[in-house]
Amino acid sequence: MDAKTICESYPAVCTGLNSDGWCKNERAVVIEKEYAIKDQQKESDLYHALMGWRAYRSCIELAAQVEMKRLKIRQSQRVEGYIRAETRVIELEQATKNANLPELLWYHWSHFSDKNALDKYVSLESRGVLNTPELLLNLAGYYSAKDQEKAINLLLNALSLYEQEEDIDPQIFQQLTTLTYQVEDYRHSYVWALVTQKLEAAKVDFKRLDKASRMTQKDKLKAELIADTIVKNLQEDTYVAQRRYRF
Repeated sequence: MDAKTICESYPAVCTGLNSDGWCKNERAVVIEKEYAIKDQQKESDLYHALMGWRAYRSCIELAAQVEMKRLKIRQSQRVEGYIRAETRVIELEQATKNANLPELLWYHWSHFSDKNALDKYVSLESRGVLNTPELLLNLAGYYSAKDQEKAINLLLNALSLYEQEEDIDPQIFQQLTTLTYQVEDYRHSYVWALVTQKLEAAKVDFKRLDKASRMTQKDKLKAELIADTIVKNLQEDTYVAQRRYRF
């Protein structure tokens, strides 16, 4: 059921939302997500509703501010939309405080420093529940300050889980470059810097790497070949996680 049909059949779902052209896509998402949790509140649906409302809130907040500044309007559809979005985000955060869905556990840790949520999240690794790139990237961020090797392996595993049509989070390449550098594995740091550059994921400063790695021209040529292979495998969805390559 699309947003228009939902509003016609269940007008309460759409109450308080703006009906003009602002934030049209975000508005449609929250209507569909609200409808999904209307009767049955699965944790996965609650999470998507929360993310939808946060996106709508960010969009409509800007629209409301523009309107208030230009037109001096204090209570309009856009302002009401922002108020409803703010209210729903708070309500959904409260409703999911004790949830067990990995995405919600990480949300409550990253937004509210909920240590209990973090402990639950970390414990899910041994159960094989953290099986998406995003979930492993989160876990790698947690381990990056305390166990760099583990963080590196988590990031490599995250890379191997991407499907061919998916956009890879550029943070993975940046963190692999940084973490391998931190453990003084300069050759592999150079490789991941090359991958980052080839995929245009971020700007790379090779001066520091050149100074630290002391790689020969032969080593650099080998690193280029390794980086080209990694990029090719990622693009063809044939990448397999590998910590070390032979130079």
